[in-house]
Amino acid sequence: MNSNDNLELGWCQGYMGIQYHMEDAYKELNKPLDNVSCNPPYAIFSKKYYNDILSIDNTKKYDYCFIGSINSGYNNRLWVIEFVKKYFTEKSIFINTDNDINWVSLGSFDFTNKGLGFNPKIQNDNNSRNVQYRIVNDNLFYFKTMRQSNFVLCPAGDAPWSFRFYEILMCESIPIVLSWHHTYRTKEESTIPFKYYLSNEYHIHFYDEDIIKNNTLLFKQYHLL
Repeated sequence: MNSNDNLELGWCQGYMGIQYHMEDAYKELNKPLDNVSCNPPYAIFSKKYYNDILSIDNTKKYDYCFIGSINSGYNNRLWVIEFVKKYFTEKSIFINTDNDINWVSLGSFDFTNKGLGFNPKIQNDNNSRNVQYRIVNDNLFYFKTMRQSNFVLCPAGDAPWSFRFYEILMCESIPIVLSWHHTYRTKEESTIPFKYYLSNEYHIHFYDEDIIKNNTLLFKQYHLL
């Protein structure tokens, strides 16, 4: 299940969404904000944010889903299109959130340009809280769809990691990634034994509650205070 690729950490970078979530977590426990940053060893989320996601119905209705930008880190996301064309079914959900008026539907599972997906990065300030912090109640379709999916595609984006990986773990779905390198942001996070499937392992993709239990325990251990 896990790739044996060699560790590559030269790309680690700050991301303001990490800082905004960390600030919330520290404020929740009345902790000083001195150690809050956009590039901590482990991403930290508030228990309220985590519990808001867990409160959404997670009755599994979909096999696969992907709701996100294709143009954000385009070369890192080409595999998503090929995977979707090959493996998505009538029980899948796909939405390209780029607002591309020339988008050609990939199938009956493609709900692009139907007002269901939102790409905050089309706004002017990409580092603002409005862009980098996805409010749960304002994005219920996004989180509910992931909560109700067995698997969620998790490609790299502008960096060789994706914030979506944390969201998938919180949604109690199983991440599908191209490479192990897309499952961590820092050297410290690379050692967390989260379970996932690689995109080329379609033949062994199956929803396993033990994977969810493993990932949930690890998420609580490393990503909550």
